[in-house]
Amino acid sequence: MNLTEQDVRELRKQGDLVRLIKQARAAAHAENSRRRALVLRHPDLAERLTQPPISHTTPEHWTGYVPPAHDPETFGGGQPLNTSPIRAALAALVAEAERRTSAPARRQQEAEDNAA
Repeated sequence: MNLTEQDVRELRKQGDLVRLIKQARAAAHAENSRRRALVLRHPDLAERLTQPPISHTTPEHWTGYVPPAHDPETFGGGQPLNTSPIRAALAALVAEAERRTSAPARRQQEAEDNAA
């Protein structure tokens, strides 16, 4: 969500800015927890968290955070892509974990569709 300065002023006037920030933090925490559980469920993916370029000391040290695709330092500007190799590696791990998790569900749905 991209807020303008005008949006922030209006949220402050309405008393909703703190509520919005708390909701965003809670949503981010929930998403980090979801990603972490998803990757740690697969031992080979979890092990890759300890290898370069990520290099955590243990897989459990990862909070589930994946840096944004755009540079947060350019808020409201052109937002150049974040080309960090760590971000790319984390995003790839999450994508693979999601693919593995959704594959059984897809196969089950296809089997049900074929049986009908």
